[in-house]
Amino acid sequence: MQPRFIDGFDVILLDMGNTFMFEAERFSETENFGATYQQIGGNFLSDEVVNHIIKNVCNTMFADYENPNYYENFPSVSSYLKNLDLIKDLPCDEISLLEQVFVMHEVGIISEPYVSILHQLRQTHQLGVVSNIWSTSNLYRQEFERVGIAHLFDVIIFSSEHGCIKPSPRLFRKAVELLAVEPSKIVFVGDSIKYDIAGAQAVGLSTVWINRYSEKLNESSVCPDLIIENLQELLESP
Repeated sequence: MQPRFIDGFDVILLDMGNTFMFEAERFSETENFGATYQQIGGNFLSDEVVNHIIKNVCNTMFADYENPNYYENFPSVSSYLKNLDLIKDLPCDEISLLEQVFVMHEVGIISEPYVSILHQLRQTHQLGVVSNIWSTSNLYRQEFERVGIAHLFDVIIFSSEHGCIKPSPRLFRKAVELLAVEPSKIVFVGDSIKYDIAGAQAVGLSTVWINRYSEKLNESSVCPDLIIENLQELLESP
């Protein structure tokens, strides 16, 4: 039987969003953040105000996310909320509710096919997660528990717990440090050339790019070691 690409490694580190978690970052103009606020017990602010606040924070965070000056020091959602003039006089519990609204729209779901893939990968490799998230990690960890995959990971690095975002090498180095495995025996899998592939390669990790939409690499792009369309292919690719 022909060896698979992943057979040359002991550890598979995974991005999360659009790698094995989907339907995340629901921040479009059609989202009703006010309804989510009411769902979790909010009744002090109107739907219009809640929608305005969340959209404002989201737009600012999206802009900063694309700015390399923020890679090594990315503020928390609560920091962005507290910097809004509109809510400076709100009670702390209202700010907490708004932060909860944000995370409920940021977190996605992990479907059964991807749960199965992760279990299959774990049969032959150590697994870990290095993922950019803006909110606190509680709901993400709850989703891991809900679908029964939390125990599969030897290390989980969420960017919001470290004050920086990929491609910062700090996140990848932290994972390598906790795993105590040589970088040459670790492969990183993610869907973003800029945040995942470039960041992992900068600390000496091999990389797999999930290129779901058949994007073209330009001359300035880093070159991943393997390109696949979805995580299932990782189980099969030579």
